[in-house]
Amino acid sequence: MLILEKIFQKAMNIEQKFKKKKVLFIGSESYDAPTIGVIEGLHTLGFEILVYKKLNINSWFCNTIIDSLDFIEDNIDFVLSNLHWGTRWSLYQKLTHKVPYILIDGDDRTHGDLLSNWVNKYVKYCKSYRLEPPNEIKDRIISPYRWMEKMGTYKPDKVFMSQKYNINKEEIYIPFGIHDQYLKYNEKRKYTDRLNDIINIPGTSQYYRGKLTNFLKNYKSTYKVKNERIYGSSIIYNEKINEYCNKDNNIHSWHRWNMNSEYFKELNNSKILISPPVDKYNAPGWDSKRPWEALASGCLLLFHKQSDFDNSQYPLQEICEEFGHENYNEMVNKCEFLLKNPDILERKREECYEKAMKYFTSVPIARYFLWNILK
Repeated sequence: MLILEKIFQKAMNIEQKFKKKKVLFIGSESYDAPTIGVIEGLHTLGFEILVYKKLNINSWFCNTIIDSLDFIEDNIDFVLSNLHWGTRWSLYQKLTHKVPYILIDGDDRTHGDLLSNWVNKYVKYCKSYRLEPPNEIKDRIISPYRWMEKMGTYKPDKVFMSQKYNINKEEIYIPFGIHDQYLKYNEKRKYTDRLNDIINIPGTSQYYRGKLTNFLKNYKSTYKVKNERIYGSSIIYNEKINEYCNKDNNIHSWHRWNMNSEYFKELNNSKILISPPVDKYNAPGWDSKRPWEALASGCLLLFHKQSDFDNSQYPLQEICEEFGHENYNEMVNKCEFLLKNPDILERKREECYEKAMKYFTSVPIARYFLWNILK
């Protein structure tokens, strides 16, 4: 039995072992994909997500706002936080650690050895952002700048990490996963209805993304290759957070909740998406939004394997095709083999899609998360 299926079976109905079905979420003020996936799954499983005094960018769609933390630990299963700016670490001084403290490190920035653990990242953020602003700023839903609170004596009982490497021995791997909103735009097209054979959508000017884009520009083939950024004015807004998206100025990244219909149209129109090679010194790592958006749209995902990226606890290889880091010859050979054998491509694409839906949507990831807390 493959690893994902073993975990799936062990974590089935794990939510029933949590008595309160309530979580206190002391979260950052920055969009955090792995945290959102976990919260979506917990909410679907019947957990109530409590936040103190104001809604949070990562839980706005389901959170319950509370005005007091008195005796709160008698009524919750655990306290969840995530790592970036704006986390109210001072609220932990009102708690007594009666329940587990859980931390999600969803940081997707450069991971050198000095930034290999969450403590070092926290120290880096304290140097990058304003430290200890007045409470009037902390209490705003839309802050005018990014800020940090001093962490004090906070110490998590479990740490989940999305960009996990071999050196991160203690952390538990947690994938970004397929968010619920991605699935709304899956047109469920078959191989024959997809016009792009291969798609690569360049991002910001990072070294490996740029190399893949330039390689595909020079790659001569009989196949239709989409190798450019996708622009479009058709943004799918959620009316409930329109105000926050428009006022954000990219401080909180509320705009990342928006969905570009032209972007998803191209994913639905593509057979194979290539995820660029990365290494631990080049952010982001494997986990970024695009691979999951592509899987949710039914693309077959091909990615360059990082030798030191550690997802062994919840292996991605069961839903993707991989090749060696920066091995462009292997990449081309695999693409051409699949495109010359459409029956094999379609079978692999459907198998990977079915596994992605079974193991990497919000509910199974939330159950994997809960299983690790109990374990």
